[in-house]
Amino acid sequence: MKLWKLAASILVFSTIIISPKANAQNLLKPQQLAPLQNSVSPNSKDVDTYFTQGFKKVELKDFRGAIADFNKILEIDPNNAYAYVGRGFSRFGLASYQGAKKDFDKALEITPDIAYAHFFRGFTLVMLEDKQGAIADLQKASTLFKEEGEDEFAQKADNAVKQIEAS
Repeated sequence: MKLWKLAASILVFSTIIISPKANAQNLLKPQQLAPLQNSVSPNSKDVDTYFTQGFKKVELKDFRGAIADFNKILEIDPNNAYAYVGRGFSRFGLASYQGAKKDFDKALEITPDIAYAHFFRGFTLVMLEDKQGAIADLQKASTLFKEEGEDEFAQKADNAVKQIEAS
């Protein structure tokens, strides 16, 4: 079963000379999320519609509206890990870091190999001042990205780890 994949595009850490905590806030921008593949789930058409709406709202920084759309997906399909990732990203945008972490945790409980969930949870953990947890998640994201052939994102995760370790 194919699920939604999330794409992230962040600036390379080595080009930014600010603290890792500030990086986490500044690098996770709304336009970084976009659905790539169709989901096979109950009421797939409705789920697709809510994903599209949710990601458009994320792009507009309407994080509360995006959360409402991701919540609708979860009403239809409570085990949609990618809806938890989208909602977690939206909560991160509202500086609700504990809520974001809970959503990333749930996504990874459902589907442990979502590279983007590890990636975004790593940045969330930076904001929560859990340096070791952030490093572990970003290292896992790097490994998964490499397995998926996403070398650019693997390198970004590796660069983030280096910067966190140096801080």
